[in-house]
Amino acid sequence: MNKTFVKKIVVVVFLVVAGVIFSSFSQPRKVEASSEILFPEDYRSWTHIKTAVNNPSFVTHSGFHHIYGNKKATKGYKTGKFPDGSIIVFDVLESVEQKNGDVIEGKRKLVDVMVKDRVKFKETGGWGYEEFVYNEDSQKKALRPTKTQCFECHAAQKDIDYVFSKYRN
Repeated sequence: MNKTFVKKIVVVVFLVVAGVIFSSFSQPRKVEASSEILFPEDYRSWTHIKTAVNNPSFVTHSGFHHIYGNKKATKGYKTGKFPDGSIIVFDVLESVEQKNGDVIEGKRKLVDVMVKDRVKFKETGGWGYEEFVYNEDSQKKALRPTKTQCFECHAAQKDIDYVFSKYRN
């Protein structure tokens, strides 16, 4: 074998090994499933279930409430039974009174998310809950004292699958 041929083989082997190493870093890694509920970035393109305005005495949740459901949750609102995979988003914005008497939306205060998974969340009626609190222009995850804090109120709605809102036709 001549030296040029050996050099070519060494270069090819080096490039193949480098390519394999590079691709292992650039490929998305499989992340093990957890019970963490992620922020649903596209929820405003989902079905708008309804809007309500809550009075200021309900401090953290006062303001405009826009409720959205993914396709499975929308089916659940219509049938009364929410299938696994249902996601409901409760989007809360400040209510700002104008000089002319109008009340308009202000800054986003928080986004609550409910996810139906009877296996993962069996201790809370099959629903997992998460709250994302806004600080200036960025969202941050709220720290909950217990996993059941939201469920304590939702438990009163057991007969309607732990959901407070109703679909507005």
